Amino acid sequence: MTHDLIDRYLAAIARDLPERERTDIVAELRDELMSGVEAREEGLGRPMTEAETGAMLVEFGNPLVVAGRYRKTQHLIGPQVFPFWWAAMKATLVVIAAVYVILIVVKLIGGGALSANGLGSPISTMVFAFGVVTLVFALIERFGDPQKMARWRPERLPPAEGKRASRFELLTELGMGIVFLLWWTGAIHFRDVFGDIGLQVEMAPVWQRFFWWIVAYLVVELASNVVALLRPDRVQLVRWMVIWRSMMGAAILLGVIQAERFLIVSGPAGKAQAIFELWMRVGLGIAIAVFVARAAIEAWRLRQDGLTSRASA
Repeated sequence: MTHDLIDRYLAAIARDLPERERTDIVAELRDELMSGVEAREEGLGRPMTEAETGAMLVEFGNPLVVAGRYRKTQHLIGPQVFPFWWAAMKATLVVIAAVYVILIVVKLIGGGALSANGLGSPISTMVFAFGVVTLVFALIERFGDPQKMARWRPERLPPAEGKRASRFELLTELGMGIVFLLWWTGAIHFRDVFGDIGLQVEMAPVWQRFFWWIVAYLVVELASNVVALLRPDRVQLVRWMVIWRSMMGAAILLGVIQAERFLIVSGPAGKAQAIFELWMRVGLGIAIAVFVARAAIEAWRLRQDGLTSRASA
């Protein structure tokens, strides 16, 4: 009965062993187990019972655990790849969160014209992303070259000091810029929410005169966010791009604000046009001030960076 229990135990282990090494490993384990049985029987002065043999095998280890000791791969993602998997997972979750924030804002603006229904719930999307990212890094662990992932260049590290926008902020701004560019060029449309209250609101001709200038501004804005995401070490380049786009935005709005009309409002409410024009003029003035202030702040930061560099040199 002792030999039968050991044979069954070894057979269970053999099912999970590499085929090429199975015979040798089973023979090695059999010798080790039989030596243990002989030593215990010699100490007891009698053959071991089935219960005693079972207790010895339990002490030796679960068949899956014992077989696992002989596998070359002991983990799904090893310590060499794990830091990159963790960084990629955090970045993926930030992207998902930014996408849902953008879709919520778009839905509020468009009155439900766009929604996140096609993506599913945020939880299911994150679970799916977790599985995909884990699978990709597991494949890299098995068939790729993890050493290449560890290559890096110290000069591309971001500065140790200074406040920088988070990835979430950059991705959200990037997503909103893409949505606005698609809307501005007519690739997507939003439902007219003012139609529900009997008003029809259209852009005045002044905006068409600045169509390509606004496209250029949006391209610079998107490019600056992409550079900030991919090359956090290029701080000065990003700041120059922010200065240029801010001054461009201020110049465009200074041209627009000279017009008599910004919107064309039609409908039963006679005073609607005047109200819309007033609020648009106020909003344009505030936006111009914000653009100029941001350009000034970035210029000041560039100057401080230059002073710091000269002092450290």
